[in-house]
Amino acid sequence: MNQAESRRKIIKQLVLGGFGIYLVGCSSPEMENTDIEPIPEKNQDTEEEETVPLIPNVTYFKKENEAFGALAEYFNLHTLKVPLIISLVENELGVAEAIAFAKEHNLPVSVKSGGHSFEGFSSNDGGMVINTSLLKSKTWDGTKLTVGPAVLLKELYDETLPKGRIVPAGSCGTVGIGGLALGGGYGFFARKYGLTCDNLIAATLVDGNGKMHSLSANDEGLWALRGGGNGNFGVVTSMTFQTHPAPTHFVYFRFKAFKLTADRAQIILETWFSLTTNLPESCFSAFVLNGSSLTILITNFEEVSPALTAMIDGLTQATDKQSKGTATDVAKHLQNYYGIQHPIYFKNASAGYYQSFNDIQGCITEVLEKVTTTPGLIYQVNTLGGKINDPAFTQGSCYPHRSYGYLSELQSYWNKDQIAKRDQYLKVFEEIQTLFFQNGNRRQYRNYPSIGFTHWEQAYFDVNYDRLQRIKRKYDPKDIIRHPQSIRLKT
Repeated sequence: MNQAESRRKIIKQLVLGGFGIYLVGCSSPEMENTDIEPIPEKNQDTEEEETVPLIPNVTYFKKENEAFGALAEYFNLHTLKVPLIISLVENELGVAEAIAFAKEHNLPVSVKSGGHSFEGFSSNDGGMVINTSLLKSKTWDGTKLTVGPAVLLKELYDETLPKGRIVPAGSCGTVGIGGLALGGGYGFFARKYGLTCDNLIAATLVDGNGKMHSLSANDEGLWALRGGGNGNFGVVTSMTFQTHPAPTHFVYFRFKAFKLTADRAQIILETWFSLTTNLPESCFSAFVLNGSSLTILITNFEEVSPALTAMIDGLTQATDKQSKGTATDVAKHLQNYYGIQHPIYFKNASAGYYQSFNDIQGCITEVLEKVTTTPGLIYQVNTLGGKINDPAFTQGSCYPHRSYGYLSELQSYWNKDQIAKRDQYLKVFEEIQTLFFQNGNRRQYRNYPSIGFTHWEQAYFDVNYDRLQRIKRKYDPKDIIRHPQSIRLKT
């Protein structure tokens, strides 16, 4: 069964299952006494149930429909929202129809591809969600791959790696390529090949007017989508990436330290910063402090260089336990990093970009004291640099943080019934974010958002925000596509 037939099977099941909706007169905070006329129900001849109905460009769902719950599912259970309408789109025409409907009834629109937004920005309360989960096409043109925005990373790797090609992307298997690439996108291969958005060479966008644009080369719209496109200008329905030769093997080195005090954690962190200065482009490294337990990861997909050997030696001396993985093919190895693939409760966010340890020296002692005494709170620092710093990429995208060699994040997880633990994590979480802010660490990664960031416009987009505002007015002058931290129209 090809992908078009698969999509049509899903639509058929929804329609014949009685999931098509009536929109009765109802209201939301965005709708001031606005009545929504019912969508006429399509006649269904019970004697012809086996006949495939005409596939609509878009199918609408409300909360009372049986399929609504599945379509409204998101990865972070802590930030779940309840939209008034979910529009399941089949194609660009469906997106345009959904946007026209939203404009007519004054509904804010959020866009869902994979549903992994940390703050739930791909959903909303009382508005419309355009769900692109049917847009999963994959088409090759030589070494270029065009995909739908809802293709998951594990599906992307399943498509590219058997062909000996790769798109540099992340490692969480259930993340959608749309959200990842539009906000930047980094991972094991970014230091060699650039960010995911740097490898985006064309895109189809249905803007806030419902108009379709084919963006490529030096189009200003493509510049905006490379790092600034998450739920700001319209709905991306297809993305074309330049692929690269896939590595032939992949290996990891892991270092652990236990029962750390804040002082020892700081010594190891400073050592890690010093050693990663000369990290080869084929490598990625992460410093992951989970309470008082530390894991340092290094991955490599080329031959071991003298610089990597020196780093391994240095970390061996600084930590308690070391291990090395067996060199395996990339596809098999990546599966180890796909992570949890079902919805969970968590609070994650960017904790600042750094150029060196000096950028956090003024607050890191207090930060590490809080982390090491709060079991379950995670402070992580990841390596950037390498090809990400390429000046050509700087000109071609709105991603503004290329001069930084490191990106940090805070993470916390809990179960539904662990209310006390959740409250503790969130309290310490915000205390740490305040320490970083007061220390001057105010640049943040758009794909790791937090509703609590002060001056988020500059934190995410820096000097590019004014230009993004002008582009917003061009593509979405009525601010139909919006969420709490979307690009604002310039007044």
